[in-house]
Amino acid sequence: MVALLLTALITAWSPEAAIKEYIRNNYPWPDVQVQIIGNNGERNSPYPGSISVVSGNIPGRITLLFSSPAGENTYVEAVVDVFDWVVSNRRAMSRGETIGAEDIYKSMVNIKNIPKGAIKSESACLGKVLTYSIAVNRPITESILADAAVIRKGEEVRIVIESEKFKITAKGIAKEDGAEGKYIKVLCPLTNKLITGKVTGSRIVTVLN
Repeated sequence: MVALLLTALITAWSPEAAIKEYIRNNYPWPDVQVQIIGNNGERNSPYPGSISVVSGNIPGRITLLFSSPAGENTYVEAVVDVFDWVVSNRRAMSRGETIGAEDIYKSMVNIKNIPKGAIKSESACLGKVLTYSIAVNRPITESILADAAVIRKGEEVRIVIESEKFKITAKGIAKEDGAEGKYIKVLCPLTNKLITGKVTGSRIVTVLN
């Protein structure tokens, strides 16, 4: 029994595989690439009981401390690259286009090449409108997406003016496009004045009094 236990503890293992396992268990990235600096051969010593980063940052060049169950310490240097999911576009798209399922795909990208605000979920893009034109195979970011307009400039809308004591409705003309939840200017023909209200539905603009 003792012999079997010792054999299990001293099976061949690689520092690269150990570092990958450590990063996957302790960091949020779904994929990792590790390049050992120096000897990357299999080790026949006991598998480390603990691994810790003693210098450097992930991703990048780091030094790790491998501590064995017997208390033996080994330092290993490595260069680590990490990858995360992002959503990109299959084709060049123009400003004002609405994104459909056929326009996008998910792929793993080195986080060094992922722009700020990159979208990770395809559902977060579907039905959104581009505010800028983009070339093919570019990570899609929050900054270039807008909600689809439910009111178009020049359309007739229903103006709803609400307070705690009353509710009034009137016809109006939208003076700008508006997505649900956004504020737009509306012309009220009865008063010939512009008012600002919140888009609360298809062709509905609500003004709180």
